[in-house]
Amino acid sequence: MPAGVAIRRLEPADAAAFRDVRLAGLTDAPAAFGSSVEEEADKPLAFFEARIAMPPPGAIFGAFVDGRLAGIARFSVAAGVKKQHIGEMTSVSVLTAFRGRGLATRLVDHVIAHASRHVVVLRATVVATNGPARAIYLKAGFQPFGVEPRALFVDGRYYDEELLNLDVDRAAPVLS
Repeated sequence: MPAGVAIRRLEPADAAAFRDVRLAGLTDAPAAFGSSVEEEADKPLAFFEARIAMPPPGAIFGAFVDGRLAGIARFSVAAGVKKQHIGEMTSVSVLTAFRGRGLATRLVDHVIAHASRHVVVLRATVVATNGPARAIYLKAGFQPFGVEPRALFVDGRYYDEELLNLDVDRAAPVLS
Protein backbone atom coordinates (compact mmCIF):
# COMPACT_ATOMS: atom_id res chain seq x y z
CA MET A 1 0.00 0.00 0.00
CA PRO A 2 1.44 3.40 -0.89
CA ALA A 3 2.66 5.60 1.94
CA GLY A 4 -0.04 7.71 3.51
CA VAL A 5 -2.85 5.17 2.87
CA ALA A 6 -4.40 3.14 5.69
CA ILE A 7 -7.52 1.01 5.89
CA ARG A 8 -9.19 0.44 9.24
CA ARG A 9 -12.54 -0.18 10.85
CA LEU A 10 -14.42 3.06 11.45
CA GLU A 11 -15.21 4.15 15.00
CA PRO A 12 -18.06 6.38 16.21
CA ALA A 13 -15.59 9.29 16.31
CA ASP A 14 -15.37 8.95 12.50
CA ALA A 15 -19.11 9.57 12.07
CA ALA A 16 -18.88 13.10 10.61
CA ALA A 17 -16.28 12.06 8.03
CA PHE A 18 -18.29 8.90 7.27
CA ARG A 19 -21.42 10.99 6.73
CA ASP A 20 -19.53 13.26 4.31
CA VAL A 21 -18.17 10.36 2.24
CA ARG A 22 -21.53 8.57 2.27
CA LEU A 23 -23.47 11.65 1.15
CA ALA A 24 -20.88 12.44 -1.53
CA GLY A 25 -21.25 8.92 -2.91
CA LEU A 26 -25.04 9.14 -2.93
CA THR A 27 -24.78 12.51 -4.72
CA ASP A 28 -22.07 11.59 -7.25
CA ALA A 29 -23.42 8.15 -8.17
CA PRO A 30 -27.12 8.02 -7.30
CA ALA A 31 -27.72 4.89 -9.40
CA ALA A 32 -25.03 2.94 -7.53
CA PHE A 33 -26.82 2.75 -4.17
CA GLY A 34 -30.15 1.56 -2.83
CA SER A 35 -30.48 4.68 -0.70
CA SER A 36 -30.61 8.30 -1.81
CA VAL A 37 -29.05 11.53 -0.63
CA GLU A 38 -32.58 12.84 0.04
CA GLU A 39 -33.17 9.96 2.48
CA GLU A 40 -29.93 10.45 4.41
CA ALA A 41 -28.92 14.14 4.17
CA ASP A 42 -31.13 15.27 7.05
CA LYS A 43 -30.26 12.38 9.37
CA PRO A 44 -28.58 13.43 12.61
CA LEU A 45 -24.98 12.52 13.29
CA ALA A 46 -26.27 9.88 15.73
CA PHE A 47 -27.73 7.97 12.73
CA PHE A 48 -24.26 7.64 11.21
CA GLU A 49 -22.68 6.82 14.58
CA ALA A 50 -25.20 3.98 14.98
CA ARG A 51 -24.37 2.61 11.52
CA ILE A 52 -20.70 2.54 12.41
CA ALA A 53 -21.34 0.92 15.80
CA MET A 54 -22.80 -2.31 14.36
CA PRO A 55 -21.88 -5.41 16.36
CA PRO A 56 -18.89 -7.45 15.17
CA PRO A 57 -18.16 -9.09 12.88
CA GLY A 58 -20.09 -6.42 10.99
CA ALA A 59 -17.98 -3.37 10.23
CA ILE A 60 -17.62 -0.31 8.10
CA PHE A 61 -14.07 0.10 6.88
CA GLY A 62 -12.50 3.33 5.78
CA ALA A 63 -9.63 4.07 3.43
CA PHE A 64 -7.68 7.01 4.79
CA VAL A 65 -5.28 9.02 2.65
CA ASP A 66 -2.91 11.10 4.76
CA GLY A 67 -5.40 10.89 7.61
CA ARG A 68 -8.46 11.92 5.56
CA LEU A 69 -11.31 9.49 5.02
CA ALA A 70 -11.46 8.97 1.26
CA GLY A 71 -13.50 5.78 0.86
CA ILE A 72 -15.77 3.34 2.67
CA ALA A 73 -17.04 -0.24 2.46
CA ARG A 74 -19.52 -2.05 4.71
CA PHE A 75 -19.55 -5.71 5.76
CA SER A 76 -22.52 -7.36 7.44
CA VAL A 77 -23.64 -10.89 8.20
CA ALA A 78 -27.03 -12.21 7.17
CA ALA A 79 -29.65 -12.51 9.91
CA GLY A 80 -30.94 -15.87 11.01
CA VAL A 81 -29.17 -19.03 12.14
CA LYS A 82 -29.44 -20.71 8.76
CA LYS A 83 -27.86 -17.78 6.91
CA GLN A 84 -25.06 -16.71 9.25
CA HIS A 85 -22.51 -18.23 6.88
CA ILE A 86 -23.33 -15.48 4.34
CA GLY A 87 -21.77 -12.04 4.46
CA GLU A 88 -22.63 -9.02 2.38
CA MET A 89 -20.43 -6.21 1.13
CA THR A 90 -22.28 -2.95 0.47
CA SER A 91 -21.78 0.80 0.33
CA VAL A 92 -18.40 0.71 -1.41
CA SER A 93 -17.63 4.33 -2.28
CA VAL A 94 -14.57 6.48 -2.90
CA LEU A 95 -14.59 10.27 -3.04
CA THR A 96 -14.23 11.53 -6.61
CA ALA A 97 -10.94 13.31 -5.86
CA PHE A 98 -9.38 10.01 -4.75
CA ARG A 99 -10.58 7.73 -7.54
CA GLY A 100 -8.09 6.06 -9.81
CA ARG A 101 -5.67 5.31 -6.96
CA GLY A 102 -6.83 1.75 -6.28
CA LEU A 103 -8.67 2.62 -3.06
CA ALA A 104 -11.86 0.78 -4.03
CA THR A 105 -9.83 -2.32 -4.86
CA ARG A 106 -8.04 -2.08 -1.51
CA LEU A 107 -11.34 -1.69 0.34
CA VAL A 108 -12.85 -4.69 -1.47
CA ASP A 109 -9.75 -6.78 -0.71
CA HIS A 110 -9.89 -5.72 2.93
CA VAL A 111 -13.56 -6.70 3.26
CA ILE A 112 -12.83 -10.07 1.62
CA ALA A 113 -9.98 -10.74 4.06
CA HIS A 114 -12.22 -9.76 7.00
CA ALA A 115 -15.14 -11.82 5.67
CA SER A 116 -12.93 -14.90 5.24
CA ARG A 117 -12.52 -15.01 9.04
CA HIS A 118 -16.28 -14.89 9.67
CA VAL A 119 -18.32 -16.33 6.80
CA VAL A 120 -18.10 -18.84 3.96
CA VAL A 121 -19.84 -16.80 1.28
CA LEU A 122 -19.59 -13.09 0.52
CA ARG A 123 -22.24 -11.44 -1.65
CA ALA A 124 -22.37 -8.08 -3.36
CA THR A 125 -24.50 -6.34 -5.94
CA VAL A 126 -23.46 -3.94 -8.65
CA VAL A 127 -25.49 -1.93 -11.13
CA ALA A 128 -25.06 -3.93 -14.33
CA THR A 129 -23.97 -0.86 -16.31
CA ASN A 130 -21.30 0.22 -13.77
CA GLY A 131 -18.30 -1.17 -15.64
CA PRO A 132 -15.53 0.11 -13.32
CA ALA A 133 -17.15 -1.25 -10.14
CA ARG A 134 -18.06 -4.51 -11.84
CA ALA A 135 -14.44 -4.95 -12.98
CA ILE A 136 -13.17 -4.53 -9.41
CA TYR A 137 -15.51 -7.23 -8.12
CA LEU A 138 -14.75 -9.65 -10.95
CA LYS A 139 -10.99 -9.14 -10.53
CA ALA A 140 -11.41 -9.95 -6.82
CA GLY A 141 -12.98 -13.28 -7.78
CA PHE A 142 -16.70 -12.60 -7.47
CA GLN A 143 -18.89 -14.60 -9.82
CA PRO A 144 -22.24 -13.35 -11.17
CA PHE A 145 -25.15 -15.60 -10.23
CA GLY A 146 -28.11 -13.59 -11.40
CA VAL A 147 -29.61 -10.27 -12.34
CA GLU A 148 -32.35 -8.41 -10.54
CA PRO A 149 -34.16 -6.54 -13.30
CA ARG A 150 -35.28 -3.02 -12.52
CA ALA A 151 -33.78 -3.21 -9.05
CA LEU A 152 -33.39 0.56 -8.73
CA PHE A 153 -35.41 3.48 -10.07
CA VAL A 154 -33.41 6.70 -10.24
CA ASP A 155 -34.29 9.92 -12.05
CA GLY A 156 -36.96 8.29 -14.18
CA ARG A 157 -34.79 5.34 -15.22
CA TYR A 158 -34.64 1.69 -14.11
CA TYR A 159 -31.33 -0.03 -13.37
CA ASP A 160 -30.66 -3.76 -13.23
CA GLU A 161 -28.40 -5.07 -10.47
CA GLU A 162 -26.04 -7.97 -10.99
CA LEU A 163 -25.87 -10.34 -8.03
CA LEU A 164 -22.34 -11.47 -7.19
CA ASN A 165 -21.00 -14.30 -5.04
CA LEU A 166 -17.56 -15.17 -3.70
CA ASP A 167 -16.72 -18.33 -1.77
CA VAL A 168 -14.36 -16.63 0.68
CA ASP A 169 -13.31 -19.90 2.26
CA ARG A 170 -11.63 -20.63 -1.11
CA ALA A 171 -10.48 -17.10 -1.88
CA ALA A 172 -6.97 -16.00 -1.07
CA PRO A 173 -7.16 -12.21 -1.24
CA VAL A 174 -3.96 -10.33 -1.62
CA LEU A 175 -4.07 -7.11 0.36
CA SER A 176 -2.39 -4.42 -1.68
